[in-house]
Amino acid sequence: MKIALFGGTFNPIHIGHLIMAQYVLNFSQVQKVIFVPNGHPPHKIEDIADASDRFEMVKLSIEDNPYFDISDFEIKKSGPSWTIDTLEYFSSIYERVYFIIGSDNLSEIVKWYKAEEILRRYPLIVLPRERDLCAIKKEIEMLSSKFAQEISLIQMPIVDISSTEIRKLISQDKSIRYMVHPKVEEYIKRKGLYKR
Repeated sequence: MKIALFGGTFNPIHIGHLIMAQYVLNFSQVQKVIFVPNGHPPHKIEDIADASDRFEMVKLSIEDNPYFDISDFEIKKSGPSWTIDTLEYFSSIYERVYFIIGSDNLSEIVKWYKAEEILRRYPLIVLPRERDLCAIKKEIEMLSSKFAQEISLIQMPIVDISSTEIRKLISQDKSIRYMVHPKVEEYIKRKGLYKR
């Protein structure tokens, strides 16, 4: 089976994440998208909901889609979650593992831990986060020629919703309706998450 890993803090998961994952299913060879919430994100420390809450919100968002799955691999790990470790783990289970990345991270990936190994061994699926497709394509060409790995761009509408904005609205007692799955909205209210 060919799967794509969708990693992230998902703090909280929102409709944009779900639309992006569906586009990956629609326009790639991938048969399943596996969401992998970070346990201890190496670069983010502020205003993060507990890993078990973030996991539960992803689970509630995807439970009605048989082509979406979730893994607690990074949450169960002690210490930082490094992308290469996650990719190696899933490639020991599945025939082919793709890695989903936002175009805003494309120029940063070369600075990641064991970046060269990631870029030489794993195909990337790039989702646009900004409107300059020419710049994104140029970046993809540069990385492809250097690392000789499959990097594909899925052209899709830019869904300009961010977890940061959602947390801000919650802290201001504003509605996040339509920005997250209804079950996630209910879960956030019930647990009192992101209240200052």
